[in-house]
Amino acid sequence: MWREMKKKVLKDIIKICAFITIANLPFITITQLIGIETFLDSFDNVQSYQYFKGGILDRDDLDGKYIVLQKSTHPEFTILTGDEIFYLKDEGGLMCRKVYSINKQGSTNRYYIINFEGDANDEPIYESDILGKVVSIVDNNIWNALSLKVWDASINNLNAAALFTNH
Repeated sequence: MWREMKKKVLKDIIKICAFITIANLPFITITQLIGIETFLDSFDNVQSYQYFKGGILDRDDLDGKYIVLQKSTHPEFTILTGDEIFYLKDEGGLMCRKVYSINKQGSTNRYYIINFEGDANDEPIYESDILGKVVSIVDNNIWNALSLKVWDASINNLNAAALFTNH
């Protein structure tokens, strides 16, 4: 009798652990894709993160991949050399390029990027043109897409912040 009850309790514990693990797999995947710091920050700054497919850009290497973006409206938004910025071209197109140099003149930062061929571009990008910076580039597969959707739903629609932050 005691032995059967012990087996039942053990089975129930295993089932609960399996359920909790499966329910949290999308969140575990997201923390690996974007990092734990960004994951936790996304609950504090909900409107500062976005993801989209790279097919809207002019870069073939991003076609079919997801791009996770930290918007320039983030309270602690900064751009460093080596960051990939997402910006608006003069003609209205969207671009995603790596910053190789930053030049500060007065209170204005000018960002110099690397062009298609990997060469430095002498035409600066101004802060007013920058929409955000790339946090992560994610391969497009069913699991990553599902994980991104669960993350997006949790930061925008659920009170999941209570689970992952001190609120």
